[in-house]
Amino acid sequence: MRTLLTVVACGALSTALILPAVLGASSGDGQAASQPWVIANGQPDAGLYVPRDVQLAYAKGTRSRDGKPGPNYWQNEASHRIRLTLSPPSRRVQGEQDIVYTNNSPDPLSMLVFRLYGEAHRPEAMREKAVDAQFLTDGVTVDEAIIDGKAITWNDPANPLAEYNLRGTTIYAVPMATPVPPKGQVRIRMRWHYDLVADKGWKEGAIDETTYFLAYFFPRITNYSDYGAWDVSPFTLGREFNNDFADFQVEVDVPRDFVVWATGTLQNAAEVLQPSVRAQLESSFTSDQVVTLAEAADVKAGKVTARADRLTWKWQADRVPDFAIAVSNQYRWDAASVVVDPATGRRASVQAAYADSATDFKPMVDMARKALTFASTVFPGVPYPYPKTTIVLGSADEEYPMMVNDASNVGNPSAAALPENAFTGFVAAHEILHTWFPFYMGINEKRYPFMDEGWTTAFEYLRNREVLGVPMADELFKAFRAKPLSLALSGFDLPIITPHDSMWGHTPIFGHNQYGKAALGYLALKDLMGDAAFRTALHTFMTRWHGKRPLPWDMFNSFNDAGVGNATWFFRNWFFGFGHMDVAVDSVRTAAGRHTVTVRNPGGMAVPFDVVLTYADGSTERVHRTPAAWQADGRTTTVPVASAKALKSLTIDTGIFVDANPGDNTWAAGTAASR
Repeated sequence: MRTLLTVVACGALSTALILPAVLGASSGDGQAASQPWVIANGQPDAGLYVPRDVQLAYAKGTRSRDGKPGPNYWQNEASHRIRLTLSPPSRRVQGEQDIVYTNNSPDPLSMLVFRLYGEAHRPEAMREKAVDAQFLTDGVTVDEAIIDGKAITWNDPANPLAEYNLRGTTIYAVPMATPVPPKGQVRIRMRWHYDLVADKGWKEGAIDETTYFLAYFFPRITNYSDYGAWDVSPFTLGREFNNDFADFQVEVDVPRDFVVWATGTLQNAAEVLQPSVRAQLESSFTSDQVVTLAEAADVKAGKVTARADRLTWKWQADRVPDFAIAVSNQYRWDAASVVVDPATGRRASVQAAYADSATDFKPMVDMARKALTFASTVFPGVPYPYPKTTIVLGSADEEYPMMVNDASNVGNPSAAALPENAFTGFVAAHEILHTWFPFYMGINEKRYPFMDEGWTTAFEYLRNREVLGVPMADELFKAFRAKPLSLALSGFDLPIITPHDSMWGHTPIFGHNQYGKAALGYLALKDLMGDAAFRTALHTFMTRWHGKRPLPWDMFNSFNDAGVGNATWFFRNWFFGFGHMDVAVDSVRTAAGRHTVTVRNPGGMAVPFDVVLTYADGSTERVHRTPAAWQADGRTTTVPVASAKALKSLTIDTGIFVDANPGDNTWAAGTAASR
């Protein structure tokens, strides 16, 4: 299928047909020749397919083949001063905004391209999934826009780029009479408004009549990168985000008795909270003990916020790719803190805001504290980089910098099989783990979500092993992440590296490829390398690229450059290969006190596995093989087991790497191996 997209290069718009990529195998690569599911591209120095935009980045010196940022690396940035006015139950959000956008690129920018995610609510917007009538609004209305002191007319038919600014596309391009020079800045002042929709599983909106969650709410300059220039692909609900790092100063003007939670740090607690509540909040910053700052009844009785008719809550956040806000006059508010950097003793505030009916949120602060401890000290093992996190009751099950919008699971059948509140804790932990990928690491979620969802899902599984125990963690992972991959659907065989923004349509296939399959790839890599080497390589990548905008090749090459071995063959198999998880018993031979098990790999993926042997005397033995078993010959491998005992039967156990055809994973004495 051909897809017509708008492509921008060197600050100028053009159109092009984006065709499906044709990837060939190199006849000079012995492994590629013997394994048809492996992709190579005739680059013996790299060993992995490298697309042309990344090759150009190498040539320009913005990125390096060893995985480090290049000597000429750059990324653009912005600062936002935003003032919002809300008056629930009115759903109107009014905004005033000042943006300072810095062009760190070597290119003069002859245009600015704005992104307004809220335009996805317009009836005529491009969308990849069905929505109901309640989702539809007039989008974002820009009341005023001034660029470097000159007023512009938004949606001006005389705009020479008007053909690209169709309402509902979520992008808007403005030509610059004087291009923004390299290392230059442009100042933008805007006034705008929009109406919230009901939050029914979407990522933002009205949770109830007076509880709102604001996300993706403000105009911003879209990403301009060293490898793709302007990102002008529309936001269509089928994939996520690609936002630059920015600094934020945000003021939220609301009636009294409304509490505001947001990304960043509250700057004026003394002005908006009553003294006793402020004192408890400040005390929670240094305490493990969970304290209830406000009951819903306290809020309604006027015992929480200051008593002026309207209050302005002031928030600040630095170097984050987005900003989210929650407001309510009927939520309970809990808080504590946790040490996230044992070396320095630095703590992070942990808060929760929820309705009394969400009884599974009552232990939320403690569950979130444990998630932060695990993530900061085990995997990924990098101290939580922000001053706080807040988990808000909503319905999105979605992450934002320092904020989580999660549903209650009271009455959810999926939660019934787990210990009380464990499912809610599992979901919250997943969203908190997103702090590192994508936010801290600046991942392009839109194009390469396997670097976002894949890593987070792998860490989620490792966290669940510690919290729920290995058997329950395995079953949970298989049920939610791995079992769908065993279905014979061609989409599941697509290489993980496939750019997500090149595929159209909101389908679970792509989601499983980026969540479960990618997570399994990282977990298989951990098994291959061993914990110590894996952690060294992961931290090498994270140290080099946090706060920047890494691509998959920066990650793969950083792992190979970390001094703990070269895993190119593995990356080629798992992330660039067409294949699925399916191994089988080929043959079993017994001679001279040794059982030799030959295992086939019809699926082609380098999965770890155990050979579980049952002897005639009833004893059992388990022999593990890491993915290294498939490095020399990806089609077959042998597992020798020294034992003089008579062998009764054996099974190939792939664990969470769910086998597409488990029927050929067993052998019994007196029978031929299944084929």
